[in-house]
Amino acid sequence: MSDPTVSERRIRPIQDAIATENWKQALQLCDKWSKKGEKSDRFLALKAFVLVNQLDKNQHERGQAEVLELCKRHPPVSDPETIYQLQEALKCLSLEEEGPKLWERAVTAKQNDKDLYMRWLNQAILDNNWLSAQKATMGLRKSFPRDRNYEFWNILMCFLIHMQRDLPEKDRMLFGTLAYRMISKAAETIPTDQQKEGQGPGKSISTPEEVALLVQVLNSTGRSAEAVKLLQGDSVGMESTAGKKDPQLVLSLLLESMKLSEQWDQARSWSHGLLSQPEYQSDNRIWHLWLEAQSRLSPDGLDKESQELLDSACNVRPPVRAAYMAKMQYFRSHRGENDLDALLQTCKEYAQAFCQQAFCFDDLKESLRHLDQTRFNDFTASCPEQGNLAQVFRLKLVYSSFSTDVSRKDLVDFASRALQLYQSSLADTTGSGCPEAVVLAILALLKLAAATGETRYTFFAVVLLQIARARFEDFYLFSILLVQLQAYLGLLSLAMDTFTRLSVKNLQWETVGHLILTRISSLHLEGSGLEENHFEPLGELGTGLIILENADSALVRGIREGLRFNSYSNIHNSVEMRADIERSVNRLIYAIEERRLRRFLQMSEETVLPTSSGPLSLVDKRDFAFLPSYRPDDAQLLERFRCGPLPHEKWIAVMALGDNLATYLKAELLSQTALASKAFENLSVSQTNVERLTKDGLETELTTAEKASFECHQILARIVVLAKEGAEHEQLTELLEKLESWLNARILKRRNNRDRPSSGSGSTLAGTGIEIPTWETLHTSLTELETLQIIAMALAVLAAAANKKSKSKSKTSVAVARDTLVKLQKLVVDMEDTIRQEARDLKDQVNAPGVLGKLVDLGLARDEDSELAGLADVLNKLCDEITMETICGRIKDSWDDALDGVLAVKVKSYL
Repeated sequence: MSDPTVSERRIRPIQDAIATENWKQALQLCDKWSKKGEKSDRFLALKAFVLVNQLDKNQHERGQAEVLELCKRHPPVSDPETIYQLQEALKCLSLEEEGPKLWERAVTAKQNDKDLYMRWLNQAILDNNWLSAQKATMGLRKSFPRDRNYEFWNILMCFLIHMQRDLPEKDRMLFGTLAYRMISKAAETIPTDQQKEGQGPGKSISTPEEVALLVQVLNSTGRSAEAVKLLQGDSVGMESTAGKKDPQLVLSLLLESMKLSEQWDQARSWSHGLLSQPEYQSDNRIWHLWLEAQSRLSPDGLDKESQELLDSACNVRPPVRAAYMAKMQYFRSHRGENDLDALLQTCKEYAQAFCQQAFCFDDLKESLRHLDQTRFNDFTASCPEQGNLAQVFRLKLVYSSFSTDVSRKDLVDFASRALQLYQSSLADTTGSGCPEAVVLAILALLKLAAATGETRYTFFAVVLLQIARARFEDFYLFSILLVQLQAYLGLLSLAMDTFTRLSVKNLQWETVGHLILTRISSLHLEGSGLEENHFEPLGELGTGLIILENADSALVRGIREGLRFNSYSNIHNSVEMRADIERSVNRLIYAIEERRLRRFLQMSEETVLPTSSGPLSLVDKRDFAFLPSYRPDDAQLLERFRCGPLPHEKWIAVMALGDNLATYLKAELLSQTALASKAFENLSVSQTNVERLTKDGLETELTTAEKASFECHQILARIVVLAKEGAEHEQLTELLEKLESWLNARILKRRNNRDRPSSGSGSTLAGTGIEIPTWETLHTSLTELETLQIIAMALAVLAAAANKKSKSKSKTSVAVARDTLVKLQKLVVDMEDTIRQEARDLKDQVNAPGVLGKLVDLGLARDEDSELAGLADVLNKLCDEITMETICGRIKDSWDDALDGVLAVKVKSYL
């Protein structure tokens, strides 16, 4: 047997070589120590792992044989570190399912080794393998029967298997039944009086967390009525020994079980009893259950007792917000005249009670939408007018009541009124200002921009937001709107700088990060400046991905700690969160954007984009709830000012095709054999995935430029596959003709745009005559440049194949005439030159003499013929000319910076 100290000393340099992916050196070290007689399990597993990762086929197969031999060896491998190493080797061989068997065999040799069982369990949790975890806990339960916790661990694992949707229904039902039987036994054995001295809990339920596990099992197996009965009983109810330790947890469990059981009579009676007690009247959850029970049992109206409950709760002083919300919700669900009168009266009472609170309008808006115009006017007349917050509230009422075809004059007048309130609030020393009035003015301006299609209103909105944010830096809505609108206007460096001020942290990258990172690789390639905290796209994408990986690791720790401290109530939620992160839309989008940026920046790539062979079942955690919403159509309004449609599964499938195509071609050109092989395999999978897409729905996720590039990528993918598989010459010729047509069409479209006055690639800023590069200008240019680079690489691969064929006289590959490839390469160069010339033309316009003055005049609404002229007076009070020059100067510099980004991209020719 090898000396462990000597083995460790020999293994360490091999691990160092593996860490740097120096597989050749690692193999040399393995051979060296093997000849010296090193035969420890860890060394043998490490040597097999090194062999598996060799490019030489014979060595790879030898490694596979050694791995499998170690896995099946008698006596079995029982050293945990060796098992970990073998699991890594099995992953390289795509034999991950064999990993858990190593632990099963190991514990048969060491049945009383608790550390071995715990390592097995921890590994199973890391792998999300609950079947393996259940076997580990069952082994712990059997080998250490005196430890009561292992009983509940085993129940929990059976429950988690039951909740695993990707397992066969038969297996899920089996483990659900097992969990039910075991937890029921633990519930039945609860002593009638556990408070007697000296009496231990045994294996019966004795803590709130164990009660939570009981209820989770009962509810998930369709026995919620049984859960309700137990939770209202003496054994595990709120008054039981366990329940008294955490009554809020038991209350939450009972509310959940009541709703699932649909025992509405019992739900109404129980919730009514709780709501009669003042300490429960502020709990929205109880009100929601009571209202649902009411709607199921008495759809036509309230009985006297229920009416008295609502009236009584709303008469409490200080007023109870939850009670008023429940009362309004009830009357909203009925459309009778008396109900509408009651709803109006409740709204009035609520407004009187909470009109000085920021949440007042948000709570009322749904109810106000149910009122007819007469009642709405009645409500408006009843609202107080004194005080800044009261005036902002009235502005919200006005804005929310605009008709869909509101006139441009009304919108400008409203914006003026809102800005005047904001300006006067700044001079009011008794108040704190009204930043929300600016948000209302911005929304009115965006309605104007959407109705007219004129960019100047969006520009004006951006200027206003920058003026207001200078005074209210912590008012997050200003920064949120600025990020979106600056990016929309092509001011990407400013948008990135604004985004850094949001101080996005942790999982906010999953919910908020999309505001700036979506399509960032086709909008702006470099950082936002030289400041210490400047935004660097590639680094921020990496941060977003690392945060998600760290979140997964934190959840794994949380699950393990939950077991350690017998805290079961949140373990299932942690398991669900891990599954959500694994299937996160943002995770895939960030990975795609990061890889595209790396290609633009000509960085090396050693990996492929993970590709799913089946339909994606993704989880979307992108949040938009933080955006202002005073009207039902506000969300739709703000959607119009995004940088393209929101990406989902179709976008990901389309981008994966382009990514795998680019990865394969580059690997071929750099002679990265292993990478090229894997990328080609993924390319075939991507082709199958995109064939399932319905072209009619692509515009809901793809921009015009992305759809055009997708068309080209499909042609190129077919060319690459046919060329590699040795297709008929006629098939390749036909596809190359399609590629030529695509290039000619894109060149013609760009040249036609340039030839039209005021219809170039940018957008004209009305009132100034300046052509500016909006997000679409930048996105289209960078997307097309990326596609041109892929075409150039494809032509080079075809040329290399033709040279190889001419030398080898092979019949398995098709040679393409060099003249054809040169002709296509010339079109690539022509199109690149056209894109670059348009960028230079726009750059000249942005930097032309007098542009800054025109932007300042527009920002201060000095054009007397413009509808915005009515805002000039209030603008002059909010901002002086020097400040406006600074703002407009930064805007001009940002456009210049964005165009420099386009000009920095050069398509590399390989012919």
